[in-house]
Amino acid sequence: MTRGAPIPDTVTLHVQFRIVKRGGRKEMQLPDGAAQPRRTDNTLVKALARAFRWKRMLDSGDFATIAELAEREGRASHPPT
Repeated sequence: MTRGAPIPDTVTLHVQFRIVKRGGRKEMQLPDGAAQPRRTDNTLVKALARAFRWKRMLDSGDFATIAELAEREGRASHPPT
Protein backbone atom coordinates (compact mmCIF):
# COMPACT_ATOMS: atom_id res chain seq x y z
CA MET A 1 0.00 0.00 0.00
CA THR A 2 1.07 3.52 -0.57
CA ARG A 3 1.26 6.05 2.21
CA GLY A 4 -2.06 7.75 2.74
CA ALA A 5 -4.06 5.04 0.94
CA PRO A 6 -7.24 4.05 2.77
CA ILE A 7 -7.20 0.76 4.65
CA PRO A 8 -10.02 -1.54 3.53
CA ASP A 9 -12.64 -2.52 6.12
CA THR A 10 -12.57 -6.14 5.01
CA VAL A 11 -9.92 -8.33 3.46
CA THR A 12 -10.97 -11.68 2.02
CA LEU A 13 -8.54 -14.55 1.60
CA HIS A 14 -9.51 -17.74 -0.21
CA VAL A 15 -7.57 -20.91 0.64
CA GLN A 16 -8.51 -24.29 -0.75
CA PHE A 17 -8.49 -27.03 1.89
CA ARG A 18 -10.74 -29.58 3.48
CA ILE A 19 -11.20 -30.73 7.04
CA VAL A 20 -10.50 -34.40 7.80
CA LYS A 21 -10.69 -36.27 11.11
CA ARG A 22 -7.56 -38.08 12.22
CA GLY A 23 -7.44 -39.81 15.56
CA GLY A 24 -10.33 -37.77 16.89
CA ARG A 25 -8.70 -34.48 15.83
CA LYS A 26 -9.72 -32.29 12.94
CA GLU A 27 -6.95 -31.48 10.50
CA MET A 28 -6.67 -29.25 7.44
CA GLN A 29 -5.77 -31.11 4.28
CA LEU A 30 -4.38 -29.08 1.40
CA PRO A 31 -4.95 -30.02 -2.27
CA ASP A 32 -2.53 -32.45 -3.94
CA GLY A 33 0.63 -30.69 -5.04
CA ALA A 34 0.37 -27.95 -2.40
CA ALA A 35 3.42 -27.51 -0.19
CA GLN A 36 2.79 -29.13 3.19
CA PRO A 37 3.86 -27.19 6.28
CA ARG A 38 6.78 -28.76 8.10
CA ARG A 39 5.62 -27.86 11.60
CA THR A 40 2.77 -26.22 13.47
CA ASP A 41 2.98 -22.47 13.96
CA ASN A 42 1.90 -22.29 17.61
CA THR A 43 1.75 -18.49 17.53
CA LEU A 44 -0.75 -18.61 14.67
CA VAL A 45 -2.80 -21.33 16.38
CA LYS A 46 -2.97 -19.24 19.57
CA ALA A 47 -3.96 -16.12 17.61
CA LEU A 48 -6.74 -17.98 15.81
CA ALA A 49 -8.03 -19.45 19.07
CA ARG A 50 -8.14 -15.97 20.62
CA ALA A 51 -9.91 -14.56 17.56
CA PHE A 52 -12.63 -17.21 17.68
CA ARG A 53 -13.03 -16.73 21.44
CA TRP A 54 -13.30 -12.96 21.07
CA LYS A 55 -15.83 -13.29 18.25
CA ARG A 56 -17.91 -15.64 20.40
CA MET A 57 -17.79 -13.11 23.28
CA LEU A 58 -18.90 -10.28 20.99
CA ASP A 59 -21.64 -12.37 19.37
CA SER A 60 -23.01 -13.47 22.75
CA GLY A 61 -23.32 -9.86 23.93
CA ASP A 62 -20.75 -10.18 26.74
CA PHE A 63 -19.20 -7.00 25.34
CA ALA A 64 -20.91 -4.29 23.31
CA THR A 65 -17.77 -3.09 21.52
CA ILE A 66 -14.33 -4.27 20.56
CA ALA A 67 -12.92 -1.47 22.73
CA GLU A 68 -14.65 -2.94 25.82
CA LEU A 69 -13.33 -6.39 25.01
CA ALA A 70 -9.81 -5.09 24.39
CA GLU A 71 -9.81 -3.25 27.72
CA ARG A 72 -10.96 -6.36 29.58
CA GLU A 73 -8.37 -8.53 27.84
CA GLY A 74 -5.58 -6.03 28.50
CA ARG A 75 -5.07 -5.29 24.82
CA ALA A 76 -4.58 -1.85 23.32
CA SER A 77 -7.57 -0.58 21.39
CA HIS A 78 -6.93 2.38 19.13
CA PRO A 79 -9.81 4.09 17.35
CA PRO A 80 -9.38 4.52 13.59
CA THR A 81 -7.78 7.80 12.55
